[in-house]
Amino acid sequence: MVKKKSAKTCRKKMIVTVILLLFLIALIAAGSLILLKLMNRKCLITQYADMSGNQGSFYTLHTPTGQLIVVDGGYAQNADYVRAVIEENGNKVDAWIITHPHPDHVGAFNAIWENPGDIEVSDLYTIEIDYSSYQERAEEWDDFGSYETFHQLTEVFPDLHYLHTGDELKLCGLQIKVLNAYDKEITNSLTSDLANDGSLMFKVTNKEESMLFCADVGVKISDFIIAHYKEDLKSDYLQMGHHGNGGLSEEFYRLVEPKAAFFDAPDWLMNPEDPESTWTTPQNRALMESMGARIYAFSTAPNQIQLK
Repeated sequence: MVKKKSAKTCRKKMIVTVILLLFLIALIAAGSLILLKLMNRKCLITQYADMSGNQGSFYTLHTPTGQLIVVDGGYAQNADYVRAVIEENGNKVDAWIITHPHPDHVGAFNAIWENPGDIEVSDLYTIEIDYSSYQERAEEWDDFGSYETFHQLTEVFPDLHYLHTGDELKLCGLQIKVLNAYDKEITNSLTSDLANDGSLMFKVTNKEESMLFCADVGVKISDFIIAHYKEDLKSDYLQMGHHGNGGLSEEFYRLVEPKAAFFDAPDWLMNPEDPESTWTTPQNRALMESMGARIYAFSTAPNQIQLK
Protein backbone atom coordinates (compact mmCIF):
# COMPACT_ATOMS: atom_id res chain seq x y z
CA MET A 1 0.00 0.00 0.00
CA VAL A 2 1.48 3.38 -1.04
CA LYS A 3 1.22 6.09 1.55
CA LYS A 4 -0.12 9.38 0.43
CA LYS A 5 2.08 12.43 0.98
CA SER A 6 0.84 14.59 3.78
CA ALA A 7 -0.29 18.16 3.16
CA LYS A 8 2.53 19.29 5.47
CA THR A 9 5.19 17.59 3.31
CA CYS A 10 3.75 19.11 0.14
CA ARG A 11 3.79 22.56 1.68
CA LYS A 12 7.46 22.14 2.68
CA LYS A 13 8.42 21.12 -0.83
CA MET A 14 6.46 24.02 -2.28
CA ILE A 15 8.20 26.46 0.07
CA VAL A 16 11.63 25.06 -0.87
CA THR A 17 10.75 25.30 -4.57
CA VAL A 18 9.58 28.91 -4.18
CA ILE A 19 12.75 29.83 -2.25
CA LEU A 20 14.95 28.26 -4.91
CA LEU A 21 12.99 30.01 -7.64
CA LEU A 22 13.31 33.37 -5.87
CA PHE A 23 17.03 32.79 -5.38
CA LEU A 24 17.42 32.00 -9.08
CA ILE A 25 15.49 35.14 -10.05
CA ALA A 26 17.64 37.25 -7.71
CA LEU A 27 20.80 35.71 -9.17
CA ILE A 28 19.69 36.45 -12.73
CA ALA A 29 18.70 39.99 -11.76
CA ALA A 30 22.07 40.59 -10.08
CA GLY A 31 23.90 39.23 -13.11
CA SER A 32 21.86 41.40 -15.45
CA LEU A 33 22.56 44.45 -13.29
CA ILE A 34 26.29 43.78 -13.36
CA LEU A 35 26.17 43.26 -17.13
CA LEU A 36 24.18 46.47 -17.55
CA LYS A 37 26.70 48.40 -15.47
CA LEU A 38 29.56 46.97 -17.52
CA MET A 39 27.79 47.94 -20.73
CA ASN A 40 27.10 51.46 -19.46
CA ARG A 41 30.51 52.10 -17.95
CA LYS A 42 32.15 55.29 -19.04
CA CYS A 43 35.82 56.13 -19.30
CA LEU A 44 36.94 58.98 -17.06
CA ILE A 45 39.72 61.00 -18.73
CA THR A 46 41.65 63.53 -16.64
CA GLN A 47 44.06 66.21 -17.82
CA TYR A 48 46.61 67.45 -15.26
CA ALA A 49 48.79 70.55 -15.20
CA ASP A 50 52.58 70.31 -15.02
CA MET A 51 54.04 71.32 -11.66
CA SER A 52 57.06 72.83 -13.44
CA GLY A 53 54.84 75.73 -14.52
CA ASN A 54 55.57 74.91 -18.16
CA GLN A 55 53.74 73.10 -20.93
CA GLY A 56 53.63 69.36 -20.43
CA SER A 57 51.46 66.30 -20.96
CA PHE A 58 49.92 64.13 -18.27
CA TYR A 59 46.59 62.30 -18.56
CA THR A 60 44.94 59.38 -16.82
CA LEU A 61 42.19 57.18 -18.22
CA HIS A 62 40.03 55.23 -15.78
CA THR A 63 38.68 52.62 -18.15
CA PRO A 64 35.35 50.74 -18.33
CA THR A 65 37.12 47.65 -16.97
CA GLY A 66 38.25 49.51 -13.84
CA GLN A 67 41.85 49.75 -15.01
CA LEU A 68 44.26 52.69 -15.18
CA ILE A 69 46.03 54.04 -18.26
CA VAL A 70 48.60 56.83 -17.92
CA VAL A 71 49.55 58.98 -20.92
CA ASP A 72 53.00 60.64 -20.68
CA GLY A 73 53.57 62.38 -17.34
CA GLY A 74 55.29 65.67 -18.05
CA TYR A 75 58.64 67.01 -16.88
CA ALA A 76 60.81 65.35 -14.25
CA GLN A 77 59.66 68.10 -11.84
CA ASN A 78 56.17 66.62 -12.20
CA ALA A 79 57.22 63.17 -10.96
CA ASP A 80 55.99 63.59 -7.37
CA TYR A 81 52.58 64.69 -8.64
CA VAL A 82 52.39 61.70 -10.99
CA ARG A 83 53.42 59.38 -8.15
CA ALA A 84 50.67 60.81 -5.93
CA VAL A 85 48.00 60.29 -8.61
CA ILE A 86 49.15 56.70 -9.19
CA GLU A 87 49.27 56.05 -5.45
CA GLU A 88 45.65 57.21 -5.14
CA ASN A 89 44.83 54.48 -7.65
CA GLY A 90 46.52 51.64 -5.80
CA ASN A 91 50.04 52.09 -7.25
CA LYS A 92 49.05 49.98 -10.25
CA VAL A 93 49.31 51.26 -13.83
CA ASP A 94 47.82 48.77 -16.27
CA ALA A 95 49.17 50.59 -19.33
CA TRP A 96 51.55 53.55 -19.60
CA ILE A 97 51.71 55.30 -22.98
CA ILE A 98 54.74 57.48 -23.75
CA THR A 99 53.95 59.43 -26.91
CA HIS A 100 57.57 60.49 -27.58
CA PRO A 101 60.83 61.03 -25.67
CA HIS A 102 60.83 64.81 -25.15
CA PRO A 103 61.42 65.89 -21.53
CA ASP A 104 57.95 67.49 -21.15
CA HIS A 105 56.41 64.10 -21.96
CA VAL A 106 58.85 61.45 -20.71
CA GLY A 107 60.67 63.27 -17.90
CA ALA A 108 58.37 62.21 -15.06
CA PHE A 109 58.35 58.59 -16.23
CA ASN A 110 62.17 58.55 -16.29
CA ALA A 111 62.35 59.98 -12.77
CA ILE A 112 59.80 57.48 -11.46
CA TRP A 113 61.20 54.43 -13.21
CA GLU A 114 64.70 55.10 -11.86
CA ASN A 115 63.14 54.51 -8.43
CA PRO A 116 59.62 53.09 -8.86
CA GLY A 117 59.07 52.19 -5.21
CA ASP A 118 55.68 50.47 -4.89
CA ILE A 119 54.51 51.46 -8.38
CA GLU A 120 53.80 48.58 -10.75
CA VAL A 121 53.45 49.05 -14.51
CA SER A 122 52.01 46.12 -16.45
CA ASP A 123 52.58 47.31 -20.04
CA LEU A 124 54.48 50.19 -21.61
CA TYR A 125 53.64 51.54 -25.08
CA THR A 126 55.73 53.98 -27.12
CA ILE A 127 57.15 54.78 -30.57
CA GLU A 128 60.09 52.94 -32.13
CA ILE A 129 62.25 55.93 -33.05
CA ASP A 130 65.50 55.22 -34.87
CA TYR A 131 68.34 55.99 -32.45
CA SER A 132 70.94 57.00 -35.06
CA SER A 133 68.57 59.19 -37.08
CA TYR A 134 67.31 60.96 -33.98
CA GLN A 135 70.80 61.48 -32.58
CA GLU A 136 71.98 62.89 -35.91
CA ARG A 137 69.06 65.32 -36.33
CA ALA A 138 68.36 66.23 -32.70
CA GLU A 139 68.34 69.92 -31.86
CA GLU A 140 69.34 71.33 -28.46
CA TRP A 141 65.69 71.65 -27.45
CA ASP A 142 65.14 67.95 -28.21
CA ASP A 143 67.20 67.16 -25.10
CA PHE A 144 68.46 63.89 -26.56
CA GLY A 145 69.57 62.88 -23.07
CA SER A 146 65.94 62.34 -22.07
CA TYR A 147 65.61 59.77 -24.83
CA GLU A 148 68.90 58.09 -23.86
CA THR A 149 67.69 57.78 -20.26
CA PHE A 150 64.34 56.36 -21.39
CA HIS A 151 66.09 53.96 -23.77
CA GLN A 152 68.40 52.67 -21.02
CA LEU A 153 65.62 52.36 -18.44
CA THR A 154 63.32 50.37 -20.75
CA GLU A 155 65.86 48.10 -22.46
CA VAL A 156 64.92 45.31 -20.04
CA PHE A 157 61.30 46.32 -19.49
CA PRO A 158 59.43 42.99 -19.66
CA ASP A 159 56.32 44.22 -21.48
CA LEU A 160 57.47 47.03 -23.77
CA HIS A 161 55.34 47.44 -26.90
CA TYR A 162 56.27 49.59 -29.91
CA LEU A 163 53.29 51.08 -31.72
CA HIS A 164 53.22 51.87 -35.43
CA THR A 165 50.96 53.83 -37.74
CA GLY A 166 47.81 51.85 -38.51
CA ASP A 167 47.99 49.61 -35.42
CA GLU A 168 44.68 48.78 -33.76
CA LEU A 169 44.37 47.21 -30.33
CA LYS A 170 41.94 46.62 -27.49
CA LEU A 171 43.40 48.13 -24.34
CA CYS A 172 41.74 47.93 -20.92
CA GLY A 173 38.28 47.81 -22.48
CA LEU A 174 38.92 50.63 -24.97
CA GLN A 175 39.54 50.54 -28.71
CA ILE A 176 42.81 52.21 -29.74
CA LYS A 177 43.80 53.16 -33.28
CA VAL A 178 47.21 54.65 -34.10
CA LEU A 179 47.05 57.39 -36.74
CA ASN A 180 50.70 58.43 -36.50
CA ALA A 181 53.88 56.99 -35.04
CA TYR A 182 57.52 57.34 -36.01
CA ASP A 183 58.40 55.49 -39.19
CA LYS A 184 61.98 55.82 -40.45
CA GLU A 185 61.04 55.89 -44.13
CA ILE A 186 58.01 58.19 -43.84
CA THR A 187 58.88 60.50 -40.94
CA ASN A 188 62.48 61.06 -42.02
CA SER A 189 61.32 62.05 -45.49
CA LEU A 190 58.66 64.53 -44.33
CA THR A 191 60.38 66.37 -41.49
CA SER A 192 63.59 66.98 -39.57
CA ASP A 193 61.63 67.24 -36.29
CA LEU A 194 61.61 63.49 -35.72
CA ALA A 195 60.41 63.29 -32.12
CA ASN A 196 57.54 65.77 -32.39
CA ASP A 197 56.32 64.79 -35.84
CA GLY A 198 56.97 61.14 -35.11
CA SER A 199 55.07 61.23 -31.85
CA LEU A 200 52.15 58.96 -31.14
CA MET A 201 48.77 60.14 -32.36
CA PHE A 202 46.04 57.73 -31.32
CA LYS A 203 42.27 57.65 -31.13
CA VAL A 204 40.57 56.19 -28.06
CA THR A 205 37.03 54.91 -28.58
CA ASN A 206 34.57 53.74 -25.93
CA LYS A 207 31.00 52.54 -26.58
CA GLU A 208 29.70 55.80 -28.08
CA GLU A 209 32.38 58.48 -27.89
CA SER A 210 36.03 59.00 -28.78
CA MET A 211 39.00 61.21 -27.99
CA LEU A 212 41.90 61.94 -30.30
CA PHE A 213 45.32 62.36 -28.66
CA CYS A 214 47.63 64.31 -30.97
CA ALA A 215 50.77 64.52 -28.79
CA ASP A 216 53.22 66.92 -30.49
CA VAL A 217 52.50 66.09 -34.12
CA GLY A 218 52.96 69.20 -36.27
CA VAL A 219 51.66 70.79 -39.43
CA LYS A 220 54.17 69.01 -41.68
CA ILE A 221 52.42 65.70 -40.97
CA SER A 222 48.86 67.01 -41.26
CA ASP A 223 48.45 66.30 -44.97
CA PHE A 224 49.85 62.78 -44.64
CA ILE A 225 47.40 61.90 -41.85
CA ILE A 226 44.46 63.47 -43.70
CA ALA A 227 45.35 61.53 -46.85
CA HIS A 228 45.40 58.20 -45.04
CA TYR A 229 42.99 58.60 -42.10
CA LYS A 230 40.53 61.34 -43.02
CA GLU A 231 37.52 59.20 -42.10
CA ASP A 232 38.98 58.42 -38.67
CA LEU A 233 39.60 61.99 -37.54
CA LYS A 234 36.10 62.97 -36.35
CA SER A 235 36.18 62.75 -32.55
CA ASP A 236 34.16 64.03 -29.61
CA TYR A 237 37.21 65.26 -27.72
CA LEU A 238 40.63 66.43 -28.84
CA GLN A 239 44.07 66.90 -27.36
CA MET A 240 45.53 69.76 -29.39
CA GLY A 241 48.74 69.06 -31.29
CA HIS A 242 51.91 70.42 -29.66
CA HIS A 243 50.04 71.88 -26.66
CA GLY A 244 48.00 74.06 -29.02
CA ASN A 245 51.08 76.06 -30.01
CA GLY A 246 51.85 75.39 -33.66
CA GLY A 247 50.63 71.86 -34.08
CA LEU A 248 48.34 70.66 -36.84
CA SER A 249 46.63 72.44 -39.73
CA GLU A 250 43.26 74.18 -39.63
CA GLU A 251 41.92 71.64 -42.14
CA PHE A 252 42.92 68.86 -39.77
CA TYR A 253 41.16 70.44 -36.80
CA ARG A 254 38.01 71.13 -38.79
CA LEU A 255 37.85 67.46 -39.76
CA VAL A 256 38.07 66.45 -36.10
CA GLU A 257 35.33 68.95 -35.15
CA PRO A 258 35.39 68.17 -31.40
CA LYS A 259 32.98 69.40 -28.77
CA ALA A 260 35.91 70.04 -26.41
CA ALA A 261 39.62 70.75 -26.96
CA PHE A 262 42.42 70.20 -24.45
CA PHE A 263 45.38 72.58 -24.49
CA ASP A 264 48.29 71.20 -22.44
CA ALA A 265 49.47 74.72 -21.72
CA PRO A 266 49.79 77.11 -18.75
CA ASP A 267 48.21 80.55 -18.78
CA TRP A 268 51.36 82.32 -20.01
CA LEU A 269 51.19 80.22 -23.17
CA MET A 270 47.42 80.44 -23.54
CA ASN A 271 47.44 84.22 -23.12
CA PRO A 272 50.89 85.59 -24.01
CA GLU A 273 51.46 89.14 -22.80
CA ASP A 274 53.81 90.04 -25.64
CA PRO A 275 51.72 91.15 -28.66
CA GLU A 276 54.68 90.26 -30.88
CA SER A 277 54.76 86.68 -29.61
CA THR A 278 55.02 83.95 -32.24
CA TRP A 279 53.08 81.48 -30.08
CA THR A 280 49.92 80.46 -31.89
CA THR A 281 47.87 79.20 -28.93
CA PRO A 282 45.54 82.26 -29.01
CA GLN A 283 44.80 81.72 -32.71
CA ASN A 284 44.21 78.00 -32.23
CA ARG A 285 41.99 78.68 -29.24
CA ALA A 286 39.94 81.15 -31.30
CA LEU A 287 39.65 78.55 -34.07
CA MET A 288 38.35 75.87 -31.71
CA GLU A 289 35.94 78.30 -30.04
CA SER A 290 34.61 79.32 -33.48
CA MET A 291 33.77 75.64 -33.99
CA GLY A 292 31.82 75.58 -30.73
CA ALA A 293 34.38 73.57 -28.74
CA ARG A 294 34.79 73.98 -25.00
CA ILE A 295 38.36 74.84 -24.02
CA TYR A 296 40.32 73.09 -21.29
CA ALA A 297 43.80 74.22 -20.21
CA PHE A 298 46.11 74.08 -17.19
CA SER A 299 44.51 77.10 -15.52
CA THR A 300 41.46 74.98 -14.63
CA ALA A 301 43.23 71.60 -14.27
CA PRO A 302 42.62 68.92 -13.32
CA ASN A 303 40.01 68.79 -16.06
CA GLN A 304 37.79 65.74 -16.52
CA ILE A 305 35.43 64.37 -19.12
CA GLN A 306 33.48 61.13 -19.27
CA LEU A 307 33.85 59.18 -22.49
CA LYS A 308 30.55 57.37 -23.02
